[in-house]
Amino acid sequence: MSTETLNCGKRTYILESRITKNGHKYMMLTEKSFGRMSKVMVFHDHMNDFLAAMERVSQAEPLMVETSVN
Repeated sequence: MSTETLNCGKRTYILESRITKNGHKYMMLTEKSFGRMSKVMVFHDHMNDFLAAMERVSQAEPLMVETSVN
């Protein structure tokens, strides 16, 4: 298993390379922030599509987030 940790201000990102009991490789992405933890599993056979999508989104023009005032 390989692990890399990124400390970014109040957020910590942990990337782990893992393998299931039946031999399937996957990556676990964990975000720790403000006392909460979120996890995403990306299996090896989806990795190229996942990385390509991340590259497209990172290069795209950001969308404006609309906020409503109640």
